[in-house]
Amino acid sequence: MLMFRLFEKLVISIVLSMVACTAFPSNSFAYRPLVTEDAGVAGKGVAQLELSWDYLKWNGDRENVLLFVPIFGVTERIELSAEIPYLLHNHEGKERMDGIGDTNLVGKFVLLEEKESRPALALKGVLKTKSGNEEKGLGSGDIDYSIVGAASKNFGTLTLHVMLGYTLVGADGDDNVRDIYLYGLAADYSVTEKFHVVAEIAGNRHPDRAASEDPLSGLLGFTHQVAAKVILDGGVRYGFNNAAPKWNTTIGFSITF
Repeated sequence: MLMFRLFEKLVISIVLSMVACTAFPSNSFAYRPLVTEDAGVAGKGVAQLELSWDYLKWNGDRENVLLFVPIFGVTERIELSAEIPYLLHNHEGKERMDGIGDTNLVGKFVLLEEKESRPALALKGVLKTKSGNEEKGLGSGDIDYSIVGAASKNFGTLTLHVMLGYTLVGADGDDNVRDIYLYGLAADYSVTEKFHVVAEIAGNRHPDRAASEDPLSGLLGFTHQVAAKVILDGGVRYGFNNAAPKWNTTIGFSITF
């Protein structure tokens, strides 16, 4: 029972890290509702805010995640952000729990800008704190460290993004918990200048050594620029196996100040 609770908390933390995204949309780079990292940053002196709501269905359980992401461009190549989740757990046959989850502190650096002959490349570092209440299942109770590499390339109305990453999971001395690699492939198709269709496949290694499957999911969504500095987004994510939530719907918006 203890192992199951630890595994459950770790999975929730991973899902939250994947749900959170980083950059406001530009002509070339990925954005909400994708979880695949892109190779763009906000820009020097630019402040942005992302707000979103996710509803996850997993067997008999229901999860609601409200995510608040402030972003600030330190230079033309560096941005800092925080991913602050508020969780509402509705576990079948159990008491409902809600509260602040584990906050992520994020730094991102553009290594190479995109050129005709090469994609843009970026590196992101993430520190997952243990701000969530472990006893309520709102956090893992450990600090995790992640490093993620991303590449983005524009082909006219189509932009592709590739992500590879690795997470050092705080196991609190538990030998059954292991580090995680994560990956994603995403596409953004510009239907019009303001309306885009996005899709992706993303996954990661299971944190439980005894697990027979690794989480794998796909998303189909959209973005729509509703004002000069406001972009609305939404999407539906489907889990391809039992290691991932079967359904995840998401909606949110991004604002530049």
